[in-house]
Amino acid sequence: MRLATGMLGAVLAMLAGCAPTTLSPMAIRMVPGRPDGVTPRAGLRTGPRLSAPLQAPEDFRGNREPFSSPQWSVAYDADLLVPLGGGTGLHVGFQGELGCSEIEATCPIPLPGYGLTMGLSQYLQLGNVSVAPAVMLRGATDFGLGTLGGPGSMLGVEASVSLGVHYDDAVVGVVPFYGVHRLIVSDRNATATYGGLALTGHFDLGDGDFIELTTGGGLVRMRGVKPWWVPIFGIQGGP
Repeated sequence: MRLATGMLGAVLAMLAGCAPTTLSPMAIRMVPGRPDGVTPRAGLRTGPRLSAPLQAPEDFRGNREPFSSPQWSVAYDADLLVPLGGGTGLHVGFQGELGCSEIEATCPIPLPGYGLTMGLSQYLQLGNVSVAPAVMLRGATDFGLGTLGGPGSMLGVEASVSLGVHYDDAVVGVVPFYGVHRLIVSDRNATATYGGLALTGHFDLGDGDFIELTTGGGLVRMRGVKPWWVPIFGIQGGP
């Protein structure tokens, strides 16, 4: 029991409150997934905190420092691909933040900004080439707390298409995406677009295990803010 309590405390220490990170593309489908069961996947990915230039414009670095915090961050995410038949799949995902924030000074239990995603994709394969268009909905919040890059909440919709070339134990391809997001930061509202391209490799490790690597970039546009580029990196895996 003490060991379990200690592990829980360590996990809570990592889940420090932060404004939600925008992880895109939301739906990556390089393989069809299990035809008779749910395909789980989890890992770490990077993306922008869209609320950062609204919350703290004096700290916003834009293209001068694309890796600077809080405008760019790492978040963990997990998703499930549920087969609906005929190549159609339901995507359900969750994300949480990694990092530290000012809230720890006033709150003994750090609370993460988090997000939920849901949408549909259609998988098609022609020989050794696959195409999987998807439409996803996103909602995320840090509960209005004074967190790094926040407080802020977000609602968004994103369209993407996974294009893959299949080899014996691997699939490599690209995933272009484009999303529109409505930001609620304190008493202010703003709309941001985030579009780009991710390069993806899906590698079969045997016994149903796999790992996916992503890299790429995207461009954020928001009224009153100079557009900025966002580096994309990720590693995910599943059984």
